[in-house]
Amino acid sequence: MVRGRLTLVLTAAIVLAGGLVGPAEVALAGPPAVASTATLTPLDPPSQPVVSELTPTSARLTWTGPSGPVFRFSMKQLVNGAWQGYASMPTNTFVVGLTPGGTSTFAVYAVPLAFSGYTISDLSPPVTITAPLS
Repeated sequence: MVRGRLTLVLTAAIVLAGGLVGPAEVALAGPPAVASTATLTPLDPPSQPVVSELTPTSARLTWTGPSGPVFRFSMKQLVNGAWQGYASMPTNTFVVGLTPGGTSTFAVYAVPLAFSGYTISDLSPPVTITAPLS
């Protein structure tokens, strides 16, 4: 019985260290994947976001999405000259946070449904917002 426990511990240690491939992994292995030569079409970019409900600390952005199979939209913010991820949402409207008196620039892109034959869109034309002080 002690020998069985020792074998189990050694087998687990070898598998965790990546030293051996176990029987279950061998059974699941199949032929190498073949790269697809299908060309994917990028979705058209969304329209430029339109600002509404502007306050010192927030603004509602709304845009028109492309006519393709959109799964969600993602928003980026321009920070120190570089686009950074900001938010992801399933609809074409989002409320962004602002700093009173500050200026922020946003753009959105569309993400397609999986296996739809499309890739993500380019960024929309950006919109720059200057929040009021109060």
